[in-house]
Amino acid sequence: MDKLVRTTFETSRELEFFSEKELQMQIGHGRELWPAALLKELIDNSLDACEAVNVPPQVEVVIAEDTFSVRDNGPGLPKKTIKQSLDYLKRVSDKTFYVSPTRGQLGNALKVVWAAPFVAHGDGLVEVWSQGLHHTIELTIDRIAQRPAVNYIAEKDGFVKNGTFVKMHWPDLACSTETEDEDFYKTVDFRTMARELIEGYAAFNPHAVFRLGDVTFEATDPDWKKWRPDEPTSPHWYTRETLRDLIAAYIAQEMDGGRARTVRELVSEFRGLSGTAKQKAATGGELSGVYLHDLVNNGDIDMGRVEKLLEDMKNLSKPPKPTVLGIIGQDHLKKWMVRYASVAEGSFKYIKRVGVDGLPHVLEVGFGIRDEGERRIVSGLNFAPTLVLPAEEMSSLLAHMRIDRHDPVTVVVHIARPRFDFVDRGKTRLEL
Repeated sequence: MDKLVRTTFETSRELEFFSEKELQMQIGHGRELWPAALLKELIDNSLDACEAVNVPPQVEVVIAEDTFSVRDNGPGLPKKTIKQSLDYLKRVSDKTFYVSPTRGQLGNALKVVWAAPFVAHGDGLVEVWSQGLHHTIELTIDRIAQRPAVNYIAEKDGFVKNGTFVKMHWPDLACSTETEDEDFYKTVDFRTMARELIEGYAAFNPHAVFRLGDVTFEATDPDWKKWRPDEPTSPHWYTRETLRDLIAAYIAQEMDGGRARTVRELVSEFRGLSGTAKQKAATGGELSGVYLHDLVNNGDIDMGRVEKLLEDMKNLSKPPKPTVLGIIGQDHLKKWMVRYASVAEGSFKYIKRVGVDGLPHVLEVGFGIRDEGERRIVSGLNFAPTLVLPAEEMSSLLAHMRIDRHDPVTVVVHIARPRFDFVDRGKTRLEL
């Protein structure tokens, strides 16, 4: 018999975002929840962008028959960021390597936003208006070259004076869908999912205004404060591994044409170490005048030097109190539960737990009874609602407390923490 002489083929990794299986892993949900998950990512990014420039957020969501859009009053999405995100050989994120309590932490949100409409429908179109430009992004696949085929156009357009306006084209938005978590949306349409999602954002963000169609969720405290994305992170939130990864990311950026950073520059970025005396103390001796790339030894970061640096940085700074993460507060949660969850005011209960379990955390729980309806659970991590319960143990705890599915109660659970450990790439389930 003749033998098959196998050929070794090369497959481009650029197409990793262009299959349903891969996108499901990236997003953390099945295809039926992609529109809601993408809407969540866009709102996360809007809120973080506004807070980074200390602007009370205003977010408007519009749901049409075949499109949904998110508009904010932030600084605007730069053209450079959009173009970088269209390179599917590289991941682009300003959150991945910092240990900080930011919202959207996919680390690849824009890549997913561009790719998901094509994977779901075979025709991907997203429009962005920002900083005086109208960006049109259409993605298909060049199957022979095995890479995304990107049709990107940027034209001058004064339609949006401030902030960012993102419109996603998504056919059949009005169709009902069965979700994967019985405690959440069950069989509902996208408008209902969007409404409940935005209600969750209103629950966890007292300073923000949200609009959905003709419904406005007003801020209860425009001056409310939480940890902002532009605030320095604390060395007490890092392990030697996470600090090593941050250093490696800076070195990789330098090798890609970025500027070289000194160890002292790195130290100056951290909370409590902006003073020159502390920077000198942290880098005194063998790290004085040393660049980050000098920490490379035999092709890897010298962990001994990283561990010593982290120890010195911690000794020269105070660990932030958990309250700096932000506290939603009893008053706001009570107003939200009475107004949007139909909870009887006299039945409202609230607890708060603040502590440190390696990292600081703030746990807040609100409970209330309604006249009718079934149990509703609103869970959130770092001031953003989750689409499903972030921990299976929560269902067991509710059952232990005899809070059954058909009980007319609302439970709100929120946890703030500098970093969560997830069991999936989509960052939907916590590792407890």
